[in-house]
Amino acid sequence: MNRKKDLLMESKQISFNDHVIATDILFETKAAIKDLATAITESASEEIHTFLTKELRRAIDQHEKIYGFLQDRGRYDAYNVPQQLQKDIEYADYILDQYTNNSLQ
Repeated sequence: MNRKKDLLMESKQISFNDHVIATDILFETKAAIKDLATAITESASEEIHTFLTKELRRAIDQHEKIYGFLQDRGRYDAYNVPQQLQKDIEYADYILDQYTNNSLQ
């Protein structure tokens, strides 16, 4: 990697806490998408159906933005599963280390 790319990646990094928060929002948004899709299939009123469809589109847009935010900062890579699994293991190890260190004090 050249120095310019290194500096760009450094400027895009986020803290571990921000990563956890953004990931939580991502998962909650994904759950909302599933719930809205289910509700759309069960709605009898055209007005409710239209409202839920708009909300579903907004939730999908939000999910895309949050995922893009995390992907741009090197936190997620859906197209490289082995690398993503390694990152997940490293994050889990970090949390376990933090928990162990804090509980020993």
